[in-house]
Amino acid sequence: MSNRVSAGLLLALLLGLPAVATAARPDPSMESLLVALDLERKARIVDLIEVDRLTAAASRSDAAASAVRQRLLDSLRGGEPQVADLRDDEERVVEAEARARAAQEIRRAAVSRLLDRAQRIALLQEEIVRRRSVSRRPADPVTGRWQTIIDPGGRRGVYRLVLDGTLISGDYVLDGEFRGSLRGTFIGDKVSIQRIDSERGFDATFYGRVQTLGKRITGTWEATAIAPSVGPVAGTWSATLLPDEEEDGGSP
Repeated sequence: MSNRVSAGLLLALLLGLPAVATAARPDPSMESLLVALDLERKARIVDLIEVDRLTAAASRSDAAASAVRQRLLDSLRGGEPQVADLRDDEERVVEAEARARAAQEIRRAAVSRLLDRAQRIALLQEEIVRRRSVSRRPADPVTGRWQTIIDPGGRRGVYRLVLDGTLISGDYVLDGEFRGSLRGTFIGDKVSIQRIDSERGFDATFYGRVQTLGKRITGTWEATAIAPSVGPVAGTWSATLLPDEEEDGGSP
């Protein structure tokens, strides 16, 4: 029996069947960023070694050019050298200086590559920090635009809510050009929202439960004692989260 169990587990591993490990698999995009950062850091070590080598080579080329220039100067100071010898010495100076300039250009190109890589590393690190910060940030199930239906009567409108900690703020527009502001609280999965109409003032309180998976709020409402008694004074309400304004053209 144990051999059969072991064989079954081995087969599952070979076939890559989803198991507990699959559920714990890290975010692929984050994993790619971490791999890219690791590769860039390793490449930076290679770049540093290359810059060090090219710097030493450029120093040797500069020293060689300085030496042939000094020999030419010594020849000029040492009496009356042959013109042909001076021309040969000057040719050596030109060649040595050209080699020195070429070595410096190669070194500068390597340093530029190293600086570009350092910038990529910094950008990767910033993106990793940002994504980790976002992943640790608690979900906000309240902020957004909510298509709202208020019963009795089936009055429709849009509640625009913003959550800051446990405090809710926002505004609304209802059928019939009713509009105003909203304020309230979000504790646990419960909301309590006061509606302040632009003409009637504080006219109702809405109580509801946020259904995060379904992106819905359902609950009851009641009119305040200070609001004018027009129509129903209590009922039920529901709201459905609308897409972001950027996705639907920004309509209210």
